[in-house]
Amino acid sequence: MIRESTTKPQLGNLRMQFWRETIDKTFKGIPPQQPIAQVLYNSLEICQLSPLFFKRIIDERDAQLYDPPYINNKDLESYGENTASCLLYLHLQSLGVEDIQADHAASHIGKSIGIVTILRGFPYLVSKRRMLLPSAITSKYNISQEEIFRQGPVKGLEDAIFEIATLAHDHLLTARTFLQSTPNQALPALLSAVPCDLYLKRLEKYNFNVFDPKLAIRNWKLPFYLWYNYNKGTF
Repeated sequence: MIRESTTKPQLGNLRMQFWRETIDKTFKGIPPQQPIAQVLYNSLEICQLSPLFFKRIIDERDAQLYDPPYINNKDLESYGENTASCLLYLHLQSLGVEDIQADHAASHIGKSIGIVTILRGFPYLVSKRRMLLPSAITSKYNISQEEIFRQGPVKGLEDAIFEIATLAHDHLLTARTFLQSTPNQALPALLSAVPCDLYLKRLEKYNFNVFDPKLAIRNWKLPFYLWYNYNKGTF
């Protein structure tokens, strides 16, 4: 990610502007001589993709360069909507799916993915002195950012993580309520919920301790779970 690979936000801004211009030119039919732009341009010949979703992703990544503080859970949801959900909308479009129920499911799955991404990356982010827990949550559980930066696990953190993980899980549950009315063609995109669900279950198993090293181990059963859910028509 650009935020993790640059030390100066201004340099990240330049890279984001490059991608904005690349998207604009590609959708205008004059793609730059750049591999990703060329592949995207060729894709536009076989599927209808919206430039809006690309721009929303870029804008959100651009905003993240300055480490904006998250105030409440809605900020977490907004991050997921503008990143993971937009990717899922594009995935649905690439599958030729235009369905409001599928869009609703993708929206909730994306929000869950965004939250889980923050939880999974929490130890790394803390090592870089970055705190993405909403201030309303840290205040509620009397959590000091500085103590987390110095010590890692602190009193109240597991309760805070439990609350945030519950929010992510609730979005998965809501997404599943749209399953019966969602076209089968949408399933490959919605299967993105599977690794998200597996992580939340493992997080619960380790008592919501995001610093538990076992959570960093790749789940070798993931391909099986994806195959199983695909054949069952679920996520």
